[in-house]
Amino acid sequence: MTIGSSLCTAAAVSLLAGLDRTAVLQLMISRPIVAAPLAGWLLGNAAIGLEIGAFLELLWLGRIPVGASIPPDDTQVAIGCTFLAITQYPGPPVPATAFSILCLLAALPFGRIGGFFDRLARRRNECLWMRAQQALDEQRYGVVNWLHLQGALHFGMASLLTLGVVLLGGFVGLRVFTPVLASGPTDISPWLRMAVPLAGIAACLGTVNFRKSACFYVLSFMVVYSLLLVSG
Repeated sequence: MTIGSSLCTAAAVSLLAGLDRTAVLQLMISRPIVAAPLAGWLLGNAAIGLEIGAFLELLWLGRIPVGASIPPDDTQVAIGCTFLAITQYPGPPVPATAFSILCLLAALPFGRIGGFFDRLARRRNECLWMRAQQALDEQRYGVVNWLHLQGALHFGMASLLTLGVVLLGGFVGLRVFTPVLASGPTDISPWLRMAVPLAGIAACLGTVNFRKSACFYVLSFMVVYSLLLVSG
């Protein structure tokens, strides 16, 4: 698959998941644990998408777009990181797992940009309801349908713009830090495989309001560590 076709595939998944996030259906396709493996499968490596999606799901599980809440756009970060991890991987001596984590670290900060584009789309949609009310009073129902579609398209454009920023920012970050990763003296992949899920679990537990969260964190640590030992 060429880089152009891969980019078009990522954009299609971005549009579908971005609309599912708030504007259409809300079937949870937009969750990172779904969107990233879907993008990875279409791009030829579902396993990388699953790794990225699992971490981001844990990291932002407590930040969901409910009501007026506008959290960082974890959907586009998941899709963008998966695209970068698959299409920009330079091969050995860079460890594949370490490169996926590097993609995450390079693209994560740009998830905040999604909130800006989301607010912009909502402000644009605030102007549509008055036009829709006027069209209903005049019984122009075709205009109402078009305005409804236009509102959904605003969210779709916000998703695509966010993906573009995530990809651009992540690409620049990879160009800076990939040589450092390639020249590392040892393979840090086993440590990253353990540390990154734990960071996500810690962020998830940080949103839970009960006293025994530390016990659950230690238990989660032991579970993840045991699974890593079993998986080899």
